[in-house]
Parts: sequence; C-alpha cells; structure tokens
Amino acid sequence: MSSEAAITIHQLSKSYQESGQRHEIFKDLNLQVTSGEFIVLLGRSGSGKSTFLNLVSGIDQPDSGEVVINGIQLTGLSEHDRTLFRRHHIGFVFQAYNLISTLTVGENLLLPLELIKRTSRQERDTVAKLLDQLDLADRFDTYPDRLSGGEQQRVAIARALIHDPDVILADEPTGNLDLDTGQQVLELFDTLVKKAGKTLIMATHSPEVLGKADRVFSVRNKSLVIARDGVYAASL
Repeated sequence: MSSEAAITIHQLSKSYQESGQRHEIFKDLNLQVTSGEFIVLLGRSGSGKSTFLNLVSGIDQPDSGEVVINGIQLTGLSEHDRTLFRRHHIGFVFQAYNLISTLTVGENLLLPLELIKRTSRQERDTVAKLLDQLDLADRFDTYPDRLSGGEQQRVAIARALIHDPDVILADEPTGNLDLDTGQQVLELFDTLVKKAGKTLIMATHSPEVLGKADRVFSVRNKSLVIARDGVYAASL
C-alpha cells in the first residue's frame, strides 16, 4: 500500500433541509485515505454512510469543505466535469445493483467503457475475462432479471471495476444478500479490488468485513470515529 494520499477530505460539512428543519450530517470532517487502502464505514441506516460516499464521489456537493482525489479538487468542478471524473476514476457499487434492465450483462459492463470511448475488441475481451473470473462467463447475453441477487451483485462489482478506476466506493454491497452469498461477495472485493491495489471505501453494517479492512470507522456525532474492534462494530 502506497503512503500517497488518494483521497483528502478537509473541513467537510453537509446538511439537509427537511420539514422546515436543518439536519446536519457532517461538520468539519477531515480524513486522508492512502492509495490502496481499504476503509470500512459502519453505522445504522440513516447515519450518513451513503451521504459520505456521495460526497466523496461528487454525486452530492458539501455545504463547505473540500474533497480531493488524486490531486483533483472535486468540489471545485462543475457537475458536468464531476460526472466525467467519475467515469474515468471512480467505480461505484450500489446496494440495489442499479443494472440497466434492458441491457444484457455484457452490455451493462461495456457501457462504462463506451462512455469513455473505449470500444475496441480488446475491451470486449476484457469484459469476457472479468465475467469468467466471477464465474459468470455464460451470462454475457443474459438480462439482469434472469440473475440471482448474488449474480446481480457480482455483475455490479464487475461494472465498477471494468474501466480500471483508482477508487472503488461500495454502498452496503451485501445488504440484499443472504449470509453465504454476502460472504462470497466480500471475498470478491478482497481478491479483485484490494489485491489489485485499488483504494476501497465500503459502507456496511456487516461485521464480517472488519478483518479485511485497513481501518474501520463509525459514523457518529457528525464525524468519523475509529471503531477498534468487532464488539464495538457489532453493537451498531
């Protein structure tokens, strides 16, 4: 793991207005994540884990503060430029999979490559190779609704990885899966993401992942608090 900072968060604050009241999610948050590091965020539903990932990816903008990824200040970019940055540098794995139902598995994986104009035969071969690694080689022409939940999540992981991003963000990637399938998905993150040297931030409420993480944080008191052991994490 490199000591170089892949992600720097400085004095980040975020709040929402709801029913005439202001709800503060984060206040003056600071964090550095080094290149190749695996960070886990723990916390109950609604604690701010998804909001944090959306801020890091530039999907949401903070009220104040900075998010810097590989030297690029996302908070200083326009919405269009943040979208372009995500296409090249960030892979996002959603709990709800977010696969496009009208596209086959292969087409879902080719789409991120087409968006960054990587459409050669070699790229199609890369898709086929990745599906083979995920035991989905025979699913290239299958539509998502024909897949099990575990298979859909594996395709979602493949889609997040296919354009070789620097940063992977995963939002409750095992939340809709049974225990055994969820464990298989966590193993995939370990083999395909961590061992490839990607920087990974995973939001989860699953204590099973703790042993694989470099650092574990809990979202508490409008900040991130280091969670030092599984007992602490399991109580969340």
